[in-house]
Amino acid sequence: MAAARPQPSAPFVSRELNGENLLDELAELRNAQVAQKHLEDMVRALRELEGSRVSEAVTRLKSLATNRFSGQPVIASLLVRWSTKLKTELDVGLLVSHLERMTLVSALLGAFRRGAERLPKGGKA
Repeated sequence: MAAARPQPSAPFVSRELNGENLLDELAELRNAQVAQKHLEDMVRALRELEGSRVSEAVTRLKSLATNRFSGQPVIASLLVRWSTKLKTELDVGLLVSHLERMTLVSALLGAFRRGAERLPKGGKA
């Protein structure tokens, strides 16, 4: 009998992980005026987690929140909140991917906003 393949935990199989959840997190970051460079710094730090055991990842997320991102309370809160949802090793990679997507979407939306600000008042180029 073959061993069962590990499955991600519930928050990471949710259809809304990279949909509504991502948009809610982006809104929270935008309301707090978190700079794009801080999100990119977070993703660089999180890439080191891929392949980590859950316990190591949880410890590292909490450490990043309290040390490296203590000056960015919204990012710190996001990291702590997600650290409590990690249950399997698969979750670690899925979390990194989710936060990478969020950072990418944030960059794209920022570029669109800057482009829209440069348009004349009528909205046409």
